[in-house]
Amino acid sequence: MGSITFNKVMVWNEDNIGVVAINNGNENYLDQDTIIQLTAALTIANNDDNVRWVAITGTGSLFFTAGVPWESIRPTYASISDLVRAVKALFSIITALNKPIITILNGSALGLGLDLALLSDLTIAPPDIYLCYPEGYMGIPMPLGSRVIFDRLPRYAAIKVLTGSPMESKDAANYGLIHLVGRDNLFGDAKSIIKELRISEYLRRELVGWVKDAIDEIDSTFLNSLLEVMTNENNLSEFLRIVRSMRIRCQSRYKA
Repeated sequence: MGSITFNKVMVWNEDNIGVVAINNGNENYLDQDTIIQLTAALTIANNDDNVRWVAITGTGSLFFTAGVPWESIRPTYASISDLVRAVKALFSIITALNKPIITILNGSALGLGLDLALLSDLTIAPPDIYLCYPEGYMGIPMPLGSRVIFDRLPRYAAIKVLTGSPMESKDAANYGLIHLVGRDNLFGDAKSIIKELRISEYLRRELVGWVKDAIDEIDSTFLNSLLEVMTNENNLSEFLRIVRSMRIRCQSRYKA
């Protein structure tokens, strides 16, 4: 981990909260480098005895993350499988954390970013963001978070979200996916909530235990579906068009 250069992720300790912030442009894209840095930062925070909670957030106010920048992923088996391998490593470290992990959505969560939020012990968000899974429009299943969606939402609403329909924060709060706080003091209010949490290592195992088994299925679902879409020229063109459109549609409504 010592050889990792953190130029797309920031990590610091604030009042015993290990803050890991995605800092990769306005969209906070989760390219492979960012995923690797995020994985390393979470490991560092988890191993720090002065950290009691771990919080994932992002810089800016439009996107927590707009997800994977699919335009930069080469449509080859090697490139796509490398990305999926990095995703699996990230999810594996999330399940291995023995400290509470909380996501603070500074902006909208798209694609893989939505998966990250759904796998957290708690997700805190302002009322101006969206939860979106553009990949679902092309039949690409969410790697892990679909189970959370199906557990929390009525079937029709769940299918809509998992096939690309944006979800407003108020609806996500009603279904228990996020905890709403005001935008004006987002991080301060989130810190207060986090420091009240008493999630033991054993409770964490209950919260994320199912993820360990599900990670092994990512190759047969997420990877294969990506290959079907991205290695077909017509499908890839439509996929990129949808993703670009959804980024515009799903960005936070917040105006600084």
